[in-house]
Amino acid sequence: MGRFTIITLLFCALALNASAQDILVKKNGDKLKVTVLEVSESRIKYLRHNTQAPIYTLPITDIEYIEYPDGARDTFSTTPFTAPTPAAAPAATDNLYEIGAFYDRDGIQGIVIATTDGGKHGTIISLDEACLPWSTIERKQIKSCGCDDRYDGRNNMASLERFIAAEGLSWSHFPAAEWCRTKGEGWYLPAIIEIWQLGTIVNGGSRIAPRREVRKQYNALLKDCGGKALNAIMYYHASTESTNPQNSTFSHCSPDEPHTGEGAKSDKLYVRAFYRF
Repeated sequence: MGRFTIITLLFCALALNASAQDILVKKNGDKLKVTVLEVSESRIKYLRHNTQAPIYTLPITDIEYIEYPDGARDTFSTTPFTAPTPAAAPAATDNLYEIGAFYDRDGIQGIVIATTDGGKHGTIISLDEACLPWSTIERKQIKSCGCDDRYDGRNNMASLERFIAAEGLSWSHFPAAEWCRTKGEGWYLPAIIEIWQLGTIVNGGSRIAPRREVRKQYNALLKDCGGKALNAIMYYHASTESTNPQNSTFSHCSPDEPHTGEGAKSDKLYVRAFYRF
């Protein structure tokens, strides 16, 4: 399976979003509703959905794929990855989209990275990106904004809006989220798992066996559509805050670990907006 990398997503179970649900599909056809905690070169660790214990372990060889709440998948089969790549993805037909398609409706443009309901709904990323801080508030004065959702950045945007109103602040104090918001209604700064999943998707469906050609195809499509290629070195801001209120989380689109981290909210990192249709 090529060069292995370890994807570690262990965090306090109390911080998990109770509404988020991962689907673990075993090679024997069994489907389990779980919350994935860790994916490594040899095994995964998970909780049964809506529980905090015990932690279960399965070998990678028993798993076909994991499907996440937004429809993205991490595939572990030894068979070739067959999901559509950007170069091969057809144009939308009857408002149905495939992964890698160019989305262009009602003035909203982006690249489809996940689909649900047979392609009727899904998630797109913006064609462009920016390099901005999460917050400009002085570090010693920053507070937790309640942005604790790890799976859906839209919930974090709503929490941030309430925080801004309660504290008498403005969106300009939160440049990364503001940049996404000014794109129009529905655009948002993605949560940490959404950014992590983006990195998995653009690497061909698995960071355990990354496919460089898929990432090149995504970047070629972004450029062909007038956008900017995804950066494979720098981290991207997530809307999810750290347990330390002075820090926020981030992830990247490279196969290399570590895949997630946290740092000062004042750090300038890349920002890519998400939109769900």
